[in-house]
Amino acid sequence: MATVSSVDNALTLLGALRDHPSLAVKEGAELLGVAPSTAHRLLSTLQAHGFVTQDPANRRYGPGPALLAVALASLRRVDVRRIGRPHLVALAAETRETVSLAVSEGAKVRFIDSVEGPELIRVASRTGEVLPSHLSSVGKVMLSGLSDTEVLRLYPGPQLSGLTDRSVTSRPDLLTELDAVRTAGFATSFEESAVGLSAVAVPIADRFGHVLAAIGVSVPASRLDQDRIDDLVRATRSRAARIEEELGQLSPSG
Repeated sequence: MATVSSVDNALTLLGALRDHPSLAVKEGAELLGVAPSTAHRLLSTLQAHGFVTQDPANRRYGPGPALLAVALASLRRVDVRRIGRPHLVALAAETRETVSLAVSEGAKVRFIDSVEGPELIRVASRTGEVLPSHLSSVGKVMLSGLSDTEVLRLYPGPQLSGLTDRSVTSRPDLLTELDAVRTAGFATSFEESAVGLSAVAVPIADRFGHVLAAIGVSVPASRLDQDRIDDLVRATRSRAARIEEELGQLSPSG
């Protein structure tokens, strides 16, 4: 298929920038075995999306801000998991519940680490689990870091998928809830992704206020009342703040 071939060629060009500081149209054409006009079209498309930039002096292409942003995001994920791990362990011991670290994947959320609490009846480790963002507390916290325009881009239709009778399945309802999450600074989920499972979550942000990840506490629904929510949010915020502080120490000061 032509579309697949174009994607493959574009990825090959980006891969070449891993080994070379810049690339000319002729070099790209020779690498792909295509006409220079085809290589130019691909590079122009990548430039339009910010994945490459062109030096006006020599007309060569180099890595663009979008490509660098992808690389930095991957590094931040490694950092947040490494730094977050001892805080997950401590929070699980303090709350006696299962604590997880999650990152956004667009309209989905992925749990990248999890520590089970010591209670006999508890939520199992969630590492590797992927859920619709709008059905999880960690997902809603990360969606709250986006503008409404960005949320609408992720959810173009008025109806959303659901997993239980308590799932949020209306886009207007989701937008209303995200406004409340922004005000409160935390999100909740009451049996929205699975019957019997509820959770609270707070964001982990960089020093510019951009949400990088979320830390959540998953609880059997029977153990989550308002007093418990307040206690869990307080404890989780404290740990999130310490993770943010340690992440900030890794960032350049400029």
